[in-house]
Amino acid sequence: MPERPRADPRDQVDVVAALGRLGTLGGWDRVRAGEALEGLDRVDADLLLAAGILGRDGAGRYTVIDDDLVDVDGASVSHAIVAQLRRALEHTERRSAGWDGAHPATVLSQGRASRPVADYLARELLPRMPGSQAALQSGMSRFLDVGVGVAAIAARLCQIYPGLGCVGIDVLPEVLGLAANELTALGLADRVELRVQSVSELEDEEVFDLAWLPQPFIPRAALEAGVPLVHRALRPNRWVVVPLAVGSASDPFEMAVFAHTAQMLGGGPIRVADAEDLLATAGFDQIISTSWRGQMLVLARRP
Repeated sequence: MPERPRADPRDQVDVVAALGRLGTLGGWDRVRAGEALEGLDRVDADLLLAAGILGRDGAGRYTVIDDDLVDVDGASVSHAIVAQLRRALEHTERRSAGWDGAHPATVLSQGRASRPVADYLARELLPRMPGSQAALQSGMSRFLDVGVGVAAIAARLCQIYPGLGCVGIDVLPEVLGLAANELTALGLADRVELRVQSVSELEDEEVFDLAWLPQPFIPRAALEAGVPLVHRALRPNRWVVVPLAVGSASDPFEMAVFAHTAQMLGGGPIRVADAEDLLATAGFDQIISTSWRGQMLVLARRP
């Protein structure tokens, strides 16, 4: 019999639940602050210790040792875990694949969990995209957020770059309604224009300084039609960031997990080489493949 793949402890439901509870009720941030845990927080932390997510740092104290989580705050952990659990529960009753936004609570959790993406963009990716970085730092720039969801990435970038204006497009009006509420609550409604629009219908020309194009949520036909339109919408010497529905590891089980998730979200699996070819054919150059938290990203510049 073939050897069974070793499951990642983070995919075990009790581990996921313990991680989500600590994030939701403040225990995760207490760990990061070096505070001692008690009661059920400590029970959860002991499970995460055994799972290799936490290490011990004295009596009742723990430290985050998982590289993917070391810089993540409790709210982001909570949103990500709740979204994962909600998607899993909803999947037990699904009759078709695709991201439909039918469950507002899931949409909100999924969207809010993406907030750290903006910090990673600013801290790690923009230095590799000098034309876009200079534009965002100038105080007179525009960001295109394809599949904007609840606008968490756009909102966070507006907070980091005070002069930034954003356009967020999505094909789901009900999701854009949630985004409008989120932006209003943050006082950013006037900084982010929301449109019911597919990337395959984008008409802008040379107006954006950075674009976010999340392949896992975009059906393949729309992606292939949209990549040249994103190229046209960017100013020269500006960049697009394309997260892919593929992991950085070649383990067959991990590859299957990414492929399954990609089918559920609607974009389907894609090879890095295929994504790079799409970008190159559309006229992008300086194409760079990198990874973050195990997921592959492709950066590309409009010359």
